[in-house]
Amino acid sequence: MKTQQYDKMKSMFHLIEHDWQSINPMELVIYQLARGNTFNMRVIGLEGIQRFKETHPDCAITFKPNHLSEADFILLSILFRENNMKVLVEGGSNLFIEDIDIFRDILPGYILEDLRSFADKHQMSIARYLSTRGAFKVFREPQKVRQPDGSEIDMGRKEIISLTRAYRYHLVKEKEMYVTFPGFSSIKLGLLEMLKKDGTKTGRSYTGKIDGFHHLPFQIDIEASLYANVEVYAVPVNIAYERVLEDEHFAELARLYENGKGKREIYLKDLGYIVKEFYSDKRKANLSIKFGEPQKMVTTDLKDSFAGRKIKSAAHKYAQNLFDSVLTMQPLFPANIYFSAFDENFNRTPVRVMKEKIDDFRDYLGTLVWGKDKRRVDLHYVLGYNQHIMSADEIINRTFQLFSRPNRHITAIDGDMFVVYNREVAQQYKNHTAHFFENMSQA
Repeated sequence: MKTQQYDKMKSMFHLIEHDWQSINPMELVIYQLARGNTFNMRVIGLEGIQRFKETHPDCAITFKPNHLSEADFILLSILFRENNMKVLVEGGSNLFIEDIDIFRDILPGYILEDLRSFADKHQMSIARYLSTRGAFKVFREPQKVRQPDGSEIDMGRKEIISLTRAYRYHLVKEKEMYVTFPGFSSIKLGLLEMLKKDGTKTGRSYTGKIDGFHHLPFQIDIEASLYANVEVYAVPVNIAYERVLEDEHFAELARLYENGKGKREIYLKDLGYIVKEFYSDKRKANLSIKFGEPQKMVTTDLKDSFAGRKIKSAAHKYAQNLFDSVLTMQPLFPANIYFSAFDENFNRTPVRVMKEKIDDFRDYLGTLVWGKDKRRVDLHYVLGYNQHIMSADEIINRTFQLFSRPNRHITAIDGDMFVVYNREVAQQYKNHTAHFFENMSQA
């Protein structure tokens, strides 16, 4: 990036920059209590990343997770904070909302009406809160941006990419650790589909399926490494939910988009739903967060006259390699097996047939290796005390504990038939691990 262009973009950093601040212990405890109320969490590999950064203080580290829930953003931020790691997190412009206030809108609207009294003494927009907690913004679509002085700036696609590149250079130059979400969004709706057509739209999956990692975030990382002369390491991160908080709510969000509702209403309902789910009384689900080995983005051969083409080619390679690593780290939960045992239309299935199909999956998983390195699949959540895969009855029972309850009527047994009442939700959990079963019929 030329100095003149960087200086121009630097004058616009105030539109997206983070404002990292320490948080008081009480706020962290509240977050931990909310998480503990919702998930039993298993974390693998984070200590290795901490040791790596200690021995490589002059490098930048970028974390590349899959993205299934807005809770990803919250859970990673809490995890890094409680491990005394300063890690900045990229957030889409849909999260940085200036006219939605935490104390006026979120807390009283979704937790307790009596909390509205706090709005008399406390005010903080969602956008301000996120920036002070270490988030930086990325624009997802062209728009006019109003500045504090009332003037407006036109942010077209060219300006969005240039500003993103300049800010990434800034982060790498400062040898920061930062998270970006490079996975495609799988939702097929008007606005989101339009944004995806130019190949730069990335974000949360509404269907449980991630279409791959886009090369552009990796390309920007490589360019920043070259310009700043700082080594950048990419870390694949797998976030796996036994139950995604928004699984049933995705249909409501999709309906709002289709009906042309305003962004403010959609974002408020989206964020409010997440907040409410964290504090509400429910059966805990399992959560797995796994960090892979840091991969150095090698730039020694990317400085000649054909650098542009080589950088893009290298970015594609890193995107594919890290995507493969993220999928390989995916653990299996009982619900993944149960919903995968239905046919593609989730038709009613006799009990006997369902158990036989689950047994077929159990046999297959016993020897399954996956990915370019042919690693054994993570069966932690489907193993019994004897380290054998759970029986079909145990898999069904655990699935019913989370998905066949009075307030969550996703599946049930009707006479001697298993039925699915919410196919969209069932499909999500089938999609989470579909890559493991693609070749099952050939085994």
